[in-house]
Amino acid sequence: MRTAQRAFDIGAGLGWRSHDPFDLLLSPYVGWVPRASSYAARILVQIGKRSGGGLRRLLRVPEHEEPKALAEFLRAALILAGTGENWAADYVVELSHRLRGLAVISNEGYGWGIEFPHVSRFGRADPRRPTIYVTTVTCHALLDEYERSGAPAALETAREGCRFIVDGFGSFEHAGQQWLRYSQGQESRIINVQSSAASLLSRIGGILSDESLLGTADRAAEVVLASQRRNGSWPYSDDGRAPFVDGFHTGFTLQGLAEYASLRGGEAISGMDAALRAGFTFFKEHLITPGGMPRAMADGSVSLDGQNLGQCIQTLLVCGTATDAEAALRMWDVGFGVDLRAGRLPRNAKLPALRWTLGPAVQATAYLLRAFFPASPPSAERSSLRRRA
Repeated sequence: MRTAQRAFDIGAGLGWRSHDPFDLLLSPYVGWVPRASSYAARILVQIGKRSGGGLRRLLRVPEHEEPKALAEFLRAALILAGTGENWAADYVVELSHRLRGLAVISNEGYGWGIEFPHVSRFGRADPRRPTIYVTTVTCHALLDEYERSGAPAALETAREGCRFIVDGFGSFEHAGQQWLRYSQGQESRIINVQSSAASLLSRIGGILSDESLLGTADRAAEVVLASQRRNGSWPYSDDGRAPFVDGFHTGFTLQGLAEYASLRGGEAISGMDAALRAGFTFFKEHLITPGGMPRAMADGSVSLDGQNLGQCIQTLLVCGTATDAEAALRMWDVGFGVDLRAGRLPRNAKLPALRWTLGPAVQATAYLLRAFFPASPPSAERSSLRRRA
């Protein structure tokens, strides 16, 4: 558990602000580039991804607080506190307050986005523009807080976030199906966020006994099943612009579907069990190496990138068996544990990167501890395993 506590110490020591692999466009010297050339801006983003703090200091890129990072640390703190790590509970109030304070408030509810400009093949986004992905991650964390402490502010803010997903982002129809928008005005058919939203909306729909939210969750899950390829995989998008199959987005899809299926039980849409079996089989055969390490792309090279590694561990724990949990622990040991126990950043990390590296690392650590020690302090024979984390 020392590694998890060390990660929290780092986050608190940074004031919950850090640089990010994708934040170079936050520099006052290059902020004009996205307006001039989307292609040039995408090149700059890739340069930033491959560089460290030196270039950011040179270009005066400020450190920033990210909702996704706060949400991951909040979820981890709540999980760890539930396994008997009382120190983690001390972080909950501050993290929740900071997370709720970053909401973009509108008549349609509350949304959250990344705090820096971003450019991709799907277009350009200004800082703080809400996305369904960040909003979903945030609302899950707030529901964790509500379910553990009964905090009414957490439930109310999560309710407003889900209202924004339904009313603020809205949906659009394609081939007779309803797709939730990734962000306002965008009609890209991005698959993984449909799955994550199905999980969230079925969760809050159950808490509130809201049939409308449950129906929206079912429709989002239907979209995901209809987009699955015959080999069990899912591309990033269903519109041909991003046909790649990668590790962590596949993990998002599988985890979201598994959570949706668990929450909906017998009310889940038909075909869910078969889709999950096929998808998880593909994941283990093509997105994890025979040696047990996560791949960046299907049948590609190993990637110990923090986001990819953390989500791979979570996917094995949420979707798999006890054998898969043991594999997740070995993966964590190699990818996160060795470095964090030595006081180093996880490998492949050029920055502390709370959003992209330390947040996924600490959340994956918490998922592991919950899997092995679900509700109480460990017995003596298991204490050595707890010390590894």
